Amino acid sequence: MVCAQRQTEGMIEQSWTQVRQRPEPEGWVEIPANGWGALVAWAAGPMNTCREPATAGERHTEILILANGAAVHQPSALSDADLESLEDGIDAYLAAASIPAMPRGYAWFIRRPRKCGTDVVFWSVLTEGVRDLEPFAEHPLEFRLVLGGVLASLYA
Repeated sequence: MVCAQRQTEGMIEQSWTQVRQRPEPEGWVEIPANGWGALVAWAAGPMNTCREPATAGERHTEILILANGAAVHQPSALSDADLESLEDGIDAYLAAASIPAMPRGYAWFIRRPRKCGTDVVFWSVLTEGVRDLEPFAEHPLEFRLVLGGVLASLYA
């Protein structure tokens, strides 16, 4: 599928349906299943975002447990109700940023920029770039307004 964007009156017309199925796992970072991750995927655009079908049983989250003063990360499968609640929250976050809801039933991925050797580096550099441009941003729309520029510099 060719993922083109049309420019209309200075605004880029974009849709989640332009996002292609993931061609191969190498070089793609799974976005967190939250509003921030969805916002980053939208800002990265269809050429840097892909998806693959995933059911609730295939989706996992990580639970942080404090045991004997130590933090332990434990994977946990999501139920259908968990996933629906999670996706409702994502939709609300995107709506606050004036972005349409993501199609449900997919795991979403973003192409890691070459400048970022690891997934951890990518998310750190991205977050730091947004905070440098908008240190007092709190609302999803405020983040949306700077994310495109930060991502463009990472992909340049």
